[in-house]
Amino acid sequence: MGDVVTFDFPYPDGGTKTRACLVLHEDAGTGELIVVYGTSHLGLHGHPEHALVLREPRLLAQAGLHRPTRFRLDRRIRVRPDDPRFRVSERCGTARLGRLPAWLRLQLPERHARLPRHSLFAERAGIHPVIGRRPPQSGLRASSRMRRPQPGAVASKANLRAKAVSGSQT
Repeated sequence: MGDVVTFDFPYPDGGTKTRACLVLHEDAGTGELIVVYGTSHLGLHGHPEHALVLREPRLLAQAGLHRPTRFRLDRRIRVRPDDPRFRVSERCGTARLGRLPAWLRLQLPERHARLPRHSLFAERAGIHPVIGRRPPQSGLRASSRMRRPQPGAVASKANLRAKAVSGSQT
C-alpha cells in the first residue's frame, strides 16, 4: 500500500494506457491490490475528496514521479500482484517507481473506506466514474430545463414541422 507503479490502466472502451498508478489498498482476504488511476492533468474533475495530488518536488522524487500527479482514488481496478498489466519501468528495472511517504500512507485506509462501495466483480472489471455530468434537478422535467431559442435563431426542421402542423389545424 502506497507504492507508485507503472500499470496498463484500462479505459471503459477496452483500450489501455501505461501510466503511473497508486496501490491504494491490499486486500488480505483475497490477496488482491486496488490500483488507482494517475494523471498529470491536475484539474479536479469529480469529487475532490477522492483525489490525491502530489506537487511538491520532494514528494514527487520519493514517489518516483517527474511531474505533478493527481491520483483519482475513485477510478480504480482490483488486480492480483502478478497481473501482467504491471509494466517494468526502464528507469527503475521494476514496476515500482517509488512510494508515498509514511504520513501519506497512513491516510490511505481511511480514504479507501470513504470511497463508494462496489462489488469485487465490478472492481475487478474496473471502476470508471462518469465525470462532468450534473444530476437532474429535482422537480424539473428535461423539457423545462431546455434553453429557449434566441430571437433570430435558425429554426430546426422539427420546429418548422410542428409550426406547419399547428398552423394547418387552425
